[in-house]
Amino acid sequence: MQFIDREREMKVLEREWENRPSFVVLYGRRRVGKTRLLREFSRGRKTFFFTFPEAIKEVQMREFKRAIASFLGDELILKVETDNWLDLLNYLAGSVDGCLIVLDEFTYAIKSDRKILSDLQRVWDGVLSEKNVMLVISGSLLGMMWDDVLSHASPLYGRRTRSIHLKPLNYLNALKFFDDKTYGIKAYMLVGGIPPYLRLASRYSSVEEFIGEEFLSDYGLFYDEPYVILGEELRELKTYFSILRAIAEGNRRLERIANYLGLPARSVYPYLETLMRLGFVEKETPILGSRKVSLYKISDPVLLSWFLLVYPQMVDIASGTAKLDDLYRVFSVRFEDLAREFLLLKRPIEFETLGRWWFRGEEIDIVVLNGNTATLIEVKWKELSERDARGVLRELESKAKLVRFDGSFQFGIIARVIENKDGLREEGYLAWDLEDFF
Repeated sequence: MQFIDREREMKVLEREWENRPSFVVLYGRRRVGKTRLLREFSRGRKTFFFTFPEAIKEVQMREFKRAIASFLGDELILKVETDNWLDLLNYLAGSVDGCLIVLDEFTYAIKSDRKILSDLQRVWDGVLSEKNVMLVISGSLLGMMWDDVLSHASPLYGRRTRSIHLKPLNYLNALKFFDDKTYGIKAYMLVGGIPPYLRLASRYSSVEEFIGEEFLSDYGLFYDEPYVILGEELRELKTYFSILRAIAEGNRRLERIANYLGLPARSVYPYLETLMRLGFVEKETPILGSRKVSLYKISDPVLLSWFLLVYPQMVDIASGTAKLDDLYRVFSVRFEDLAREFLLLKRPIEFETLGRWWFRGEEIDIVVLNGNTATLIEVKWKELSERDARGVLRELESKAKLVRFDGSFQFGIIARVIENKDGLREEGYLAWDLEDFF
């Protein structure tokens, strides 16, 4: 199976290997590729690699002893009777040197016995930090990794030499899964840069087939995937689901979300904070505007697709009558994200910062700032005729009168297809379509 991207993370891990003893914390959401990255990095190295099962402590310890016995060729460890992680970790630490130790899905061990944190700290301080070893712990439960591993309150605080937050693939690397780049872009907008999701999408030849089989079918992967994604991290799922549903329906201000739930805003905000912390929701403030006027958006592509396509059609899915009516809404929202990603990765123009702008009911999808120049860009998931494109640009020029900026303005458009974009460019406008993304 092809290993795509992660060159930057591999270089970081290589540096830590060259500077042993080292202690690396790797974290990221489910399915983002942590285990695969560590497997690739461990190739050709003497490695103790243990993935904690999601099980009770006794099962985890039994499996851990078997892994030690296999790695060391030492059956004596199987006869050790203990209910203490310190004993097993000390046994391993005292028997190894010049190697890589990977404790994968470490958060499952924390869930079973939080004392493993202080036990690992003692073993690192007393033994491993004096040896030529590289220790890596990884975890998918982000809240637990932040609170129990990375925070000041953690027994492991101050021990790590490096932490890596593994993010989803960007769209350029995601496209490497697909022969048909246009289909690949659409699949990426639906599921984001999670490798297993992209690999699954690459088995299909059209968006309609992919959605029909994997979203709008009660045996599809994404039919209940949000319950897995959210259920691992959160309690009170009904409240979180209601908040996400409210945002998906267009209630993007705190007050409107609270009204949708029938709760005071002060009661809703802690839930929003948690969703933002976990990367499921993003808080937007207008560039060149008041930071007090905030909007919330679903930032996880799968959750956005699910709440627009699946959740409202649960009954229809069960009866086999679900439709793709809201697919355009998904692509419209996600194409704005993709357009910003295109500007950041391809850098077709120089800029210092970019963001969205809104004021009194008027919106501009992307505002790009570079010194004394503000570039206003409208994003459309449409095939635009030259006439339509010029109409969009005229509207932008009109909106510019409302933007509080002392410098000069430039105007641009990003769409699925733009007729005569070269002609628009010759007139000083900026124009990009999907052809420019690849």
